[in-house]
Amino acid sequence: MFIKAFNKDLKGYGGFQFAVGETYTTEQEHPWDWFHYGDKASTTLCFYHKPDSRFCEVQPLGKIYKMRQRDCIRITAHSSNSLKIVRELSRDEVYAMLLQENCPWWLTNCLMPPFEVMAQYGNRIRGKWVIREIIKDRDDFTLEQKYALLPKKYHAKARYHDMTMSIIKQHQQRAGA
Repeated sequence: MFIKAFNKDLKGYGGFQFAVGETYTTEQEHPWDWFHYGDKASTTLCFYHKPDSRFCEVQPLGKIYKMRQRDCIRITAHSSNSLKIVRELSRDEVYAMLLQENCPWWLTNCLMPPFEVMAQYGNRIRGKWVIREIIKDRDDFTLEQKYALLPKKYHAKARYHDMTMSIIKQHQQRAGA
């Protein structure tokens, strides 16, 4: 299966509008100007890593060019001068693919998946940047959920951050009243 990612409006780079079920062809000569896609969800996530990104299964129909590059992780991207957008993938399908591919936690976290998805990473959660993201950036997680994801030595930091944020919110509410 090949996958292409898009922004929330199903547009590609340069604002090119796509639609599910349609086939697109370009007369451009250089493969960099063709339609890009990946053989993994994590490949496409490197290019469209906002929480509202959308992902589709695609079928290359024309010439195919394979590109190796290193962006956020080592990836193999592809391009084709003719591409069919087969169907849009559900979020659950994308999350399952990312877990199966052993996509790094920090990259999957760009989509802001629910706790149940992130908990499947288990002891693969490593690194100070990831710890910081769990403590400071995932306000949608409860303190108990953060505890479940974090090594025990970071529980006090998570508790302190949550208490501080609670005090700040209370102060802002009083100041606004």
